[in-house]
Amino acid sequence: MIANADEIQSTLGCDVAKDTVTLFDSRTLKTLTVSNTTAALKAALKPYAGRTGMLAICEATGGYEDELLRVLESLAIPAHRADAARVKAFIRSCGTMAKTDPIDARHIAEYGLLRAKSLPRFQAPEPQDARMKLLVARRADLVAMRVQEENRLKAPRNKPIAREIAGHVAEIKRRIDAIDRQIEATVSGNRRMKERQAILRGVPGIGKVIAPVLLALMPELGRIDRRQAASLAGCAPHPRDSGTYKGRRFATGGRRQLRPLLFTAAMAASHSKSHLAVIYRRLLAAGKSKMTALGALMRHIVVIANARLKEYEAADARLT
Repeated sequence: MIANADEIQSTLGCDVAKDTVTLFDSRTLKTLTVSNTTAALKAALKPYAGRTGMLAICEATGGYEDELLRVLESLAIPAHRADAARVKAFIRSCGTMAKTDPIDARHIAEYGLLRAKSLPRFQAPEPQDARMKLLVARRADLVAMRVQEENRLKAPRNKPIAREIAGHVAEIKRRIDAIDRQIEATVSGNRRMKERQAILRGVPGIGKVIAPVLLALMPELGRIDRRQAASLAGCAPHPRDSGTYKGRRFATGGRRQLRPLLFTAAMAASHSKSHLAVIYRRLLAAGKSKMTALGALMRHIVVIANARLKEYEAADARLT
């Protein structure tokens, strides 16, 4: 759901810290700092409940904003959780050198006013979706730890402590297996999630590891168009042109956690017996580099996944 610029007359900029939240009201130009607790936030935000044409904006802070978003949702106050990097770039573009919580809250409110038309409303994920996202993120952390330890195990200087490192690698592998079982149980216990994963696994290159990651990190799949899907996955090529210069296009942006997994999926698809392997060979025959051809397959995979889930969502909506 996109907030319509014509509907937004005021914004509430929320600068979130671990222990406090600083609020800036663009209508009254007043600033208030409160404790980052349910009781304090409810008391501070209750006067805004029912105000028409208002949008609350906060940055993604790694979870410290969760309490604020829960309170805003309970009071039916529309909210947007902004990308911290975009807000930071906006503040920098304003020429502001000083940094305090009230200054940041004011700029966050201004950011919301200027971009109201394109800012999606925050929607709290379903409990099972939130759990899946946590499990997938934890698995990624454990895999990164395993790779680091395996590299240390190969280092010649670490031979005296090789046994200790090998024990840690074995323990990490056990933890990854345990997470995999939890992910499987979470999917099996949810009809919709189970059906969506089965559809994803029917896409060339997507296996049992990648399917739950796509479910967790791209919940929008099936509800967006092909261009949005490619952009969210970081597979959309962006032009680099200036005047008569036509630069090479690169796929940038998107959710960085997805690109390595989609690359793995593209590698698998390129060696499969699917139509994507035919496309891959055709691109190579046309003189494209392997990386360019694999990038194209990544884009095809996410677009196909989105299209098939869109069909599923439409059918599911008719049944319900």
